[in-house]
Amino acid sequence: MSGTEKVLEGIKHLSDTNLDTLVKTTSFKEELEEAIRGHIHIELQSWFFYRKLSNDCCRSNVALHGFGTLWKRCAVECLADANWLESYLAQRGGRSKPTAIEPPTVGWPDSPVDPVQPVHEALKVEKSLLEDLQRLCEKANKCGDGAAEDAIQSHFLRKETRHVKDMGDLLQQCVRVSKQAGHGLYHLDKELRMSGGVVPWGGRNDPDTITEELYKVKV
Repeated sequence: MSGTEKVLEGIKHLSDTNLDTLVKTTSFKEELEEAIRGHIHIELQSWFFYRKLSNDCCRSNVALHGFGTLWKRCAVECLADANWLESYLAQRGGRSKPTAIEPPTVGWPDSPVDPVQPVHEALKVEKSLLEDLQRLCEKANKCGDGAAEDAIQSHFLRKETRHVKDMGDLLQQCVRVSKQAGHGLYHLDKELRMSGGVVPWGGRNDPDTITEELYKVKV
């Protein structure tokens, strides 16, 4: 066989090969790939939920634009995380397999305009994201895929742990202001509006931020 024929044979062999199988490592098992796809679905479901809340808060009958901006930021982050995971699947030789997303059933009440129920639901959403990430991390560890485990821990787990605490604090603030209807909800929404939808006390829930501030203290 001539050199040219060998080259052509090699090209034909690779042309007939699923190159994803060459990219995929043995540790990136089907069960891990399926678990990642499952978390993508949860992120997209959460995105849909936050989009609904954000739109509700922009209605004239509610007009809580600080909360609306917060929910919009949450929706954008969920969508970005889903896209990141889809890109990660492709990087590891996996495939995205979208599934149907159920419409959210929770909305922002306008009679009365009270934040407790929707914020409580948002806390449940953030907690479900965190718990599924922990299961995903355990799955990666079980499969012996250190790369996936590190990606999940570094890109998701830390920030999601902080989000759960931030949302829990927000729920407590909502419970306080809802005990007596009045200016409390207006001022809480104003805080969120002035901070661009970022929970103002979020830095208090970041151990690194607190430690850095302690280091700056002059004795």
